[in-house]
Amino acid sequence: MSTPSPLVRIMPLLEIPRGRLLAAVLAAATTLGSAFALAAVSAWLVTTAWTMPAVLDLTVAVVGVRALGVSRGVFRWLDRMLTHDVALRGVVDLRTNLFTALASRPADAISRMRRGELLSRLGDDAQEMADHVISAVVPALVAVVMAVAVVATILPLSVPAALAMLLSLALASLLAPWAAQRAARTTQQVLLGARGELSAATLETLDDATALRVAGRLEESERRLAQAQAAHDAALDRAAWPAAIAGAAVPLAMIPAVLGSLLAAGGIWLAGGASAGVIGMLVLLPLSSFEAATALPAAAAQRARSRAAAERLVGAIGSEPAASTVPAAPRDARTDAPPLQVRDLDAGWMPGGAGVRGLELELPPGTRLAITGTSGIGKSTLLLTLAGLLAPLRGEVLAGGAAPDPRTGEVLLFAEDTHVFATSVRENMKVVRGDLSDAEILGALAAVGLESWAAGLPQGLTTMLGPDGATVSGGERRRLLLARALLRAAPVSLLDEPTEHLDAVLGDDLLRRLLDPDAAGGPLLPRDRTVVVVTHRPDAIPASAARLELAADGSWTFLPGRTAEGARA
Repeated sequence: MSTPSPLVRIMPLLEIPRGRLLAAVLAAATTLGSAFALAAVSAWLVTTAWTMPAVLDLTVAVVGVRALGVSRGVFRWLDRMLTHDVALRGVVDLRTNLFTALASRPADAISRMRRGELLSRLGDDAQEMADHVISAVVPALVAVVMAVAVVATILPLSVPAALAMLLSLALASLLAPWAAQRAARTTQQVLLGARGELSAATLETLDDATALRVAGRLEESERRLAQAQAAHDAALDRAAWPAAIAGAAVPLAMIPAVLGSLLAAGGIWLAGGASAGVIGMLVLLPLSSFEAATALPAAAAQRARSRAAAERLVGAIGSEPAASTVPAAPRDARTDAPPLQVRDLDAGWMPGGAGVRGLELELPPGTRLAITGTSGIGKSTLLLTLAGLLAPLRGEVLAGGAAPDPRTGEVLLFAEDTHVFATSVRENMKVVRGDLSDAEILGALAAVGLESWAAGLPQGLTTMLGPDGATVSGGERRRLLLARALLRAAPVSLLDEPTEHLDAVLGDDLLRRLLDPDAAGGPLLPRDRTVVVVTHRPDAIPASAARLELAADGSWTFLPGRTAEGARA
């Protein structure tokens, strides 16, 4: 079975009702029809007036000219409103469907993209699809309607003139747009790529400006941004050439129609076979018959842009239709905690980059495992892979005999940059489980050392937090995230630096209670849960916990703990 083109894959995601699209096309066609009828009546009026016909005939024509002039403006407004309504509704539905499709994809399909690149696709490329409706789909359909109307109008006046008009319309409606699209396709692909690079470079510079300045790399980042801007501007300039060339093609295509009409009008005039009004219409109508065709080269260029945008969107969401995003029913966390198995695993963002190589692990329920290693060595990347959020470069990860699915809740990652929502403390905790009671929430906060903090909240658990925890300290934010993990108590909990930003005494105590089921004060998570913790505090790791030490070359060392029975490499 052949793979559908990117536009065929993406356009249905706009979910445009045919009735609305038809109304927009009819309004646009009526607008141009009013202009064409206005030209016909005006031509008849101008060339008939010198023959001094009945005043009533001229009065009717004058009224018709005024009515058509007014109707053109009215239908133009209606055309704009309906067309943009269709496009804007469509792009809203498109973005909704894109997010749905992205949610159903393996997480690494998104996380392997730079944030600026993803924003460019969901923003600029989605907008290109709206522009495709406005500037390509509707004009193309209107051009077909108007071509039929124009030829049908001229045919009763002169068959040769109608044939000449048909030839010119074919040249203007087919060859010129085809040439424009062919010329624009490559350029537009380069332009969209340059736009994505520019967005990514801009966001990277803005987001990391402080760190880049401290590291002495801000000027280098600004140079890369300037280069991306220059490449984008150059691509934009190159993209203007096809539109300019195609814009000249339509006036050239009008020449056969004008010559055919002049010759036909001359022959009819010499033969005395038509009135002055008919002769005037034959001579002047070709000049107003190509307004719809004039938009087609630009429509073809837009189609090239839209096709390139659709290719990038398909690259983001995948070529297959989105699967249902309804999560599978989670297993009973109390009675069916699945073991975690790792077989010949290479984990990393790209082959040859930082990460672990050839990892073999089997972690039965109740295992406590600490992962250590220097910064940037791939510890967080390994957690993403164990959680099913990043596809292995090689090998496999199994939870209960199947690849971990983040939607089931069996294996959950609590990353160090997990989001804190701009809502109440209570709602931030209920993110992990909607039926939590205030007593459970307060208990979890007390377990992570936030009892005094919770007691001092001005509105208790209804106290609002700022965007992404901006109103709490780094240590308080980290403990709020840890409290979420305790409340969720997933069968396999993966915790990335849960004690960072805490003082050594409190942080080490929390780490011991996470990794030692027999720690003083009691374990933070039930004994039958598997807990994997990334930490920079190897001295605080209890002897009972297994340890996985990662090296810079991708090698690893597994040290079994006292209570990690069955855990092995």
